[in-house]
Amino acid sequence: MTQPARAAGACCVCGAGDTRALVEVSLTGGARATLCGSHALMHSRARAAAHTVAELRTQLRDRRGRRDRREEGDALGDALTAAFNGDRRGPGRRGSDAG
Repeated sequence: MTQPARAAGACCVCGAGDTRALVEVSLTGGARATLCGSHALMHSRARAAAHTVAELRTQLRDRRGRRDRREEGDALGDALTAAFNGDRRGPGRRGSDAG
């Protein structure tokens, strides 16, 4: 597999503009697109080849849901919150009071 060429501008999927992470890729049919490293990796692993930039955007868009999952009751999250919430010492007991 050949290395994609460096590109300027911004990722056509997410808009990332750090030129150090941008590459130019060829789409089926000869069209070219600029992608960030993450989307270039996704493009290289895609099962179906994109023919246009619009098709590429649809293929690679963020598929994760935007719902807030903090209220779902995560056991690890609860343990970390309990460990770092600052209320683990009893009232009137500070780190400098121990001794």
